[in-house]
This record gives sequence, structure tokens and C-alpha cells, in this order.
Amino acid sequence: MEDLKLDVKLWLKKNKHDYAWLAQRCFVTETTVRNWMAKKPIPKAKAHIIRELISQNPVVMPSMPPIDVTLQTHVMIRLDKDVTKRLEDKAFAQGLTLEEFLSRTLANLSAE
Repeated sequence: MEDLKLDVKLWLKKNKHDYAWLAQRCFVTETTVRNWMAKKPIPKAKAHIIRELISQNPVVMPSMPPIDVTLQTHVMIRLDKDVTKRLEDKAFAQGLTLEEFLSRTLANLSAE
């Protein structure tokens, strides 16, 4: 979460926005945004809004190559132990974690 806070601060500065601007788009007060940046965690729903804002206008630093901003979707799948074990074995055989294996498999399915 600290990485997101640093990204937000940089992004706001580069786009000439302030905490009041961000607060308005997150439907909170400026004080709430200041608290997030100083000490409190950013709630997941608000972090999603912030990532969407950043993805719409990513920052390119002159000393760094452009950052590829991608939208991430999280899916929860409940599997029984046997299925999980078989999938983990397949993932391991390919040198992948279960999450990487499932992500690639789903991406391949969606490309068909």
C-alpha cells in the first residue's frame, strides 16, 4: 500500500492536482485523503478508484521508461483439495505458481 501512496503523490504532482481534487473524485473529504497519505491505509474500494484515475492518465518520468498501467481484476475461485493439488502440479511442472498458471490459462481461454 505504501507503493500506491508514493505513486499517488507523484501522480498528483505531475498532473498538477491536489488532495482536494482527489478527495472529490473518491467521494471523501480532503482530510481523509491527507490521513491516507500520512498514516491510515487507503480502503480497497478507494484504492480501486485511484488506480483507475492513474490508468486514465499515466505519468511518464523523463528518467524512466513509460510504465505500462494495466487494469487488474481479482477473481476468487474455491477448489477442492484434489483439484487444487492437480492444478498445482501442472503449474509446478511449468515453473509457475498456481496463481500464475491460472492467470495464463484464463488469458489463453479468453484469447480463443
